[in-house]
Parts: sequence; structure tokens; C-alpha cells
Amino acid sequence: MRHRRLRTTLLAAVLLAGLALPPWHARAEVPRPGLADTIAPLLPAVVTIQTIATTPNGRMYFDGSGFIIEPSGIIVTNRHVLAGADQIMVTVPGLPPLKGKPLFISEGVDLALVKVDAGHTLPTVTLGDSDNVRIGDTVMLVGDALGVGESLSVGVVSALNRDIGETLYDHFIQTDAALNHGNSGGPMFDLQGKVVAIDTGLSSSPGNTGSVGIGYAMPINDARFVIDQYLRDGRVITGTVGVHGQRMTEDLAAAFGLDSPRGAIVTSVAEHSPADGKIREGDIILRVGAQDASDTRAVARLIVATPPGQSLDVQLLRAGVEQTVSVTVGMAESDPKKAMALLGHAPDQSQVFATPSEPGMGLAPIDEAMRKTFRLDAGQQGVVVTSVDAKGVAALRKIVAGDVILSVDAQPVNTLQDVQQRLREISERHVPFAALLVKSEKGTRWAALPLEADR
Repeated sequence: MRHRRLRTTLLAAVLLAGLALPPWHARAEVPRPGLADTIAPLLPAVVTIQTIATTPNGRMYFDGSGFIIEPSGIIVTNRHVLAGADQIMVTVPGLPPLKGKPLFISEGVDLALVKVDAGHTLPTVTLGDSDNVRIGDTVMLVGDALGVGESLSVGVVSALNRDIGETLYDHFIQTDAALNHGNSGGPMFDLQGKVVAIDTGLSSSPGNTGSVGIGYAMPINDARFVIDQYLRDGRVITGTVGVHGQRMTEDLAAAFGLDSPRGAIVTSVAEHSPADGKIREGDIILRVGAQDASDTRAVARLIVATPPGQSLDVQLLRAGVEQTVSVTVGMAESDPKKAMALLGHAPDQSQVFATPSEPGMGLAPIDEAMRKTFRLDAGQQGVVVTSVDAKGVAALRKIVAGDVILSVDAQPVNTLQDVQQRLREISERHVPFAALLVKSEKGTRWAALPLEADR
């Protein structure tokens, strides 16, 4: 009886409120477009990408997503979607699967361009401006979530400028919209139907590989810097000054005699680089141009985006004295061979890493016994691979016993300690890959070894 009275009271309130409203049919005549109307014209330009990769467990299939930016069939996706791929198949809505060809692989960010030939023009998306994205904005994600097919999820922007340790330039957009494996490379749309980011990764709880409401997307403006150059010139040129630094912490500030953490400490200056002779190891960089150097990722993005030949004023603290130096930005051009080598690692679902002390393979200096065992030439230099962990990162890079590591990070190595020292130096620079020059029976090649610091 209580529920019945309550329902009657609510009904009366509704009827009374209705007296002040226009008739129902008058209100229904005003169209109110919803998400369905916004998303419908966008779906034909979102594609599914399936790769076949050879792994230690045999040939396996992996799913990802992408979106078409050129009617000729140029597609944007994540670099890791293509990782390890022997074959790339792209499914455009309404068409049979098409063979995908890697067109461009970015070295610096998790970005790739793929080309398909459909025999006719294809629908495209419109790229937006990620600088205008705000916390609380509603966003829509489309992609091949968990390989079940094209799916839509909706959420809000939870945070900006997230650093997930992906690159030196991280400032990912975080969202609570469901982002699962298979969404990688797909678009994040705003409510105007423009792409504001590329779905890239997620955080999961222990034992869970699915969405827990913490997903990350690469701002589209970061991608456009690369995409626009490649489409215009067929190459990508970025700025460089040859300085590596790390953000100041409270402990380091105390060690350097500062009252509070500020700026970034220079860890190395490349020889013959634009900064060589102007900036020194141990300098504390306070500002670069108008950018506070405490945000080392923002400084890295600023330098990369500065046209070569242009000068940047660098405010620094040296031996307790502030000074400003002017550095002319140099040119760094993307290396297609090195970039394509980055495809040699397994997708994130099965990603493993080497560490400075455990490179995933047994190594030994080359002596007469090793020359005889592995049939090495008399004058062969380097470090010979004596064994490989079948589930380790070296195996995924197709390194096998008998291969010879000639150099790490372009520096010759002759002992296991040499290799460990080089890897340690690279990990200290927070570089995600170590470049190994490997000589095998098939020739000499560079292998990019995914690297983590020892924990």
C-alpha cells in the first residue's frame, strides 16, 4: 500500500508539472540528434587490422584498428599494431579484407601509416585539434575491441598530459571510455566527429588484461606533426640539440644545493651536437624558450617541433650561477631502416624486455674455442651469442646462438660486461630500445632490443 501511495503522489506531480509544458507532439517535433547520428557517418572510415606474426609459440593472429585519412587508402594506426607482422590484412567496412603495406613507421612515437589499394576512393575522417581537449569532454572510441568486431564506447576525458613511459614525449589523453586490446590504433572522436587522439594503451589491474576505465590515447596533434610531413615530403625531419636530461627530484635538488626541485639536470651532451660546448653535463636547465624545463617531455616536444636552423634560448644554472645560452637547433631525419626494425618486436600482449643484467641471451668473448664451436672467421670481433632464452626478447628479435653482437648503441663490444655497460647507459637515458648490430649467417643487421632498467 505504501508503494502504491508513493506512485500516486509521483503521478500527480508529473501531471501538475505537465500543465506548464507544451503538448507532447509539439515537443517531439524538435529534433535532438544523439550519438547515433554523430557516429554513423564516421564508421565507414574506421578499419580493422589483423596481423599474422611468427612467435616462439608459432604463428599467431593479432587484432588492431586504424582510420583512413586519405581517399587513396592511407591509414593511421599504432606502430605496435604492426609489430612482428609477417602479413597485414585490413578490413574496410563493406569490403573484403585487403592486403596492407607498411608505408611509414615512426621512430619517436607509437605511430604507423599503412596503405591499401581498394581500386576506388575510400571514406576518410577529419582530424581535429587535440590542444582544445579539456578534462570532462565527452569522447567516442571506435575499434576492434578484443577482436569481436567494430565497437563503440563512450566516456569522458579523465586527465591530460599523462606520462606512461612510452616515449620521451608522452602527454597522453586519459579516458574512462572502454579501451581494450584491439582498440589500439583506432580513433578517439569528439562530439563534432573529429579525431582528437589515437587509442594507444591501457592500465589494468593485476590478473586483468581488459579495460578498468583507464585508457590512454595519443593526441592527434602529435601524430599530425609526423603525418603532415610525410604526406607532403615523403620524409620526416625533426629538431635536435643533442642533450639528454632528467627532471629534478627533491633528493637531487638537495644534492645540488637547491631549495626546491626545479628544472632538469643534463645527463649527457652528444659530441659535435648543436649543444656541444654550450651546455655541459651537470647543468640544470631551467627554461627552453618559453617552456619550463621541469616538464622534460614538453621540452623534448618543443625541440623536436622547432625547425632546424632556428635558435632556442636555454636558461640554465651552472655552479649556482644562472645564465642563458643560445643553441641552434640541428636536423634529425627519420631513418626508415631503423624505424622498420622496430616492427621486429611482439605486440604489447606478449611484450617482454631485456634488462642491463639480463639481455635474454648468453654471451661470451670470442676466443679460439668460440671460433671453433660457432665457425667464426679468424679476425671476427665482437661478442658471440652462446644461448638464447626461447621466451626472451632476443628470441623475438630472431637472434640465435652463433650470432655475433658487433656493437650496442653504435659502440663496439667485446665482453659481456661491455654489453651490460652499454645497456645500462641506454636505460639510464630512458631510451626504450637498444640498437644492436648483429652479424649472422644471413648478413649484418640492426636489432632494436626493447629495454627496461633492472628493478
